[in-house]
Amino acid sequence: MTEPHVIDRSQHRLLVVNDDPVGRYTTVRLLNAAGFPTLEAASGAEALRAAEQRPSAVVLDIHLPDIDGFELCRRLRAQASTFRLPVIHLTAAYLTDEDKVRGLDAGADAYLTHPVEPAVLVSTIQALVRTREAEEAMRRSEAKFRAVYAQAPIGICLMKAGDGTLLEANPAMLALLAPGVEDGEAVVGRLLTDFVPDEDLAAARAFISMLGSEGARAEFPLRSNAGGVVPVEWTASPPIEPGICMAMASDISQRQLLARQRQELLDRERAARGEAERLSRMKDDLIAVLSHELRTPLNAIMGWTHVLQRHSPPELLVKGLAAIDRNVSIQARMITDILDMSRLNIGKLPLMRERIEAGAVLREAVAVVQHTLDESGHRLALDLRDEATLLLADGGRLQQVIWNLLGNAAKFSPRGSTITLTLRAADGGVCVEVRDEGQGIAPEFLPHVFDRFSQSDAASSRQHGGLGLGLAIVKSLVEAHGGWVDVRSEGRGRGAAIRFWLPGADNAPPDVDTGPGALSVFGALGDTGTGTGDGPAIVLPGLRVLVVDDDVDAGAMLKLILSERGAQVTVVHGADEALLALAGNAFDLLISDIGMPGRDGYDLLRDIRGLEQPGERLPAIALTAFSRDVDRQQALQAGFDAHLAKPLKPPLLMRLVAQITGAAVG
Repeated sequence: MTEPHVIDRSQHRLLVVNDDPVGRYTTVRLLNAAGFPTLEAASGAEALRAAEQRPSAVVLDIHLPDIDGFELCRRLRAQASTFRLPVIHLTAAYLTDEDKVRGLDAGADAYLTHPVEPAVLVSTIQALVRTREAEEAMRRSEAKFRAVYAQAPIGICLMKAGDGTLLEANPAMLALLAPGVEDGEAVVGRLLTDFVPDEDLAAARAFISMLGSEGARAEFPLRSNAGGVVPVEWTASPPIEPGICMAMASDISQRQLLARQRQELLDRERAARGEAERLSRMKDDLIAVLSHELRTPLNAIMGWTHVLQRHSPPELLVKGLAAIDRNVSIQARMITDILDMSRLNIGKLPLMRERIEAGAVLREAVAVVQHTLDESGHRLALDLRDEATLLLADGGRLQQVIWNLLGNAAKFSPRGSTITLTLRAADGGVCVEVRDEGQGIAPEFLPHVFDRFSQSDAASSRQHGGLGLGLAIVKSLVEAHGGWVDVRSEGRGRGAAIRFWLPGADNAPPDVDTGPGALSVFGALGDTGTGTGDGPAIVLPGLRVLVVDDDVDAGAMLKLILSERGAQVTVVHGADEALLALAGNAFDLLISDIGMPGRDGYDLLRDIRGLEQPGERLPAIALTAFSRDVDRQQALQAGFDAHLAKPLKPPLLMRLVAQITGAAVG
């Protein structure tokens, strides 16, 4: 590695000027041996021409045929291109001190006489070339600095570290200190604090006090000619020489304006977000209240219809009750669809996933709607070839998908036709298809099948009821599981097939809750259906049940339904009454409403759990018109063993009571 004080001689060509061929040859050989390339000249005129090739130095004899070496040196110094060219006089004839003085006065950098030691000549040349390189580098650096200094968009000044006296200012700094003044001398010698508003002098003096350290930063303004102030950010370097620092100043008016605008935008965004969140909460509350208020009367209608149907009514009454039951179920389904669609739109319909067999989910879904399909005169053909395939899915929501697809197929198919449900393993998951023999779908409507509120017939001439949300919910639920759904139809009168694909358990999206939890039980049971059959007989002989509901009709209905199965039922209409009943009696099961005046069902259960002794635990079912998933989760987290949404299907209640209490199933 080359040392810093040693130059690369091969890069520095030297001009040797001597009219004596022998002397010139000797000098050239010496320099070539030392590693320098050379040019040669035998006269002053030749030397001036050779100097145009920009040698790094000149080794110059005094005695020349046309002009002497002193004059040649003066001419080299007179030309801009050779003004800084190092010149070394090397002579055997001009040996006096007076000659040396003449040579140095003429501009020579060194004066050597023969005989000269080769090392002395080489070292002298090397030192002069190295010094000239350093000077040239410094000159270029100074030129670059001056260019930047003059054109920089930020203010730059030199000032004394002690008191902030200004020594020099570039045009940008002059524009900040004295707008409109072009002569930089107008500010030289003045203190920086002369240009600072009185209220900001403390900040300016603190900045000046730090100038002798490793550097300083500050923000304080300068006065403007208009009587205002200009906000300025200041940065100072460590001293560039003793007692003198360089400071830079930037006008930050635009930055502060942008910061204020940004803050205003952030404030408006926060306010808008806060308002949106407030409206979202109001919407959630409205959905909850709407659900409660719509489901509560339906609960009484559906429950009493079921009770009357069990008591062998006359044929006309049987028809009327069946009609009431069907329409209440349709109404409940529409309410559920509206609320589900609303929650899907705002991303608040969580999925409770677990590892389940695809075929088991489909069979449970079919069991719920089979009675309705039978009543409507449709045959259901099942082809569940790969039913053992595992999914990581919300079983309840997948059943809802199947209910909607089968219900949709039945709605648009004639009595006596066949609906086919198939299940196949495909592409690392399962593909489920529901095919019907119904009226089919027109080609122009196919792209809109999964749109919300879409119906293929005009509103004024619709042949089929419903809100047009069922298939939109199907699409949202399937895609939420990481799957896809599509529809095919060969046109009007040719039937339709809707299929969906879901990833298998090993290919399901990773960011899911895989705990089965208590909710999975209700996914299997479901809280929606249109059948009226009771299923296997369930008896509750001697089961002591406490029913808590502020709705008198609902309490009476539940008492009758449970009593018919052999249960001993006590009905109260508030939390305080329930605690009094529990204080004097033993019960095997609590069925409680959630939304009640004063203290709600959560308050009641909290008090009950607080009074229980170690080893005691009263099973509890929440039976409520608050039907959102968040309501279901909240009930389970509060300590209820189960959650059922109104309007109630009595067979579901019986099955759940049997499951929780171990009652006999006949």
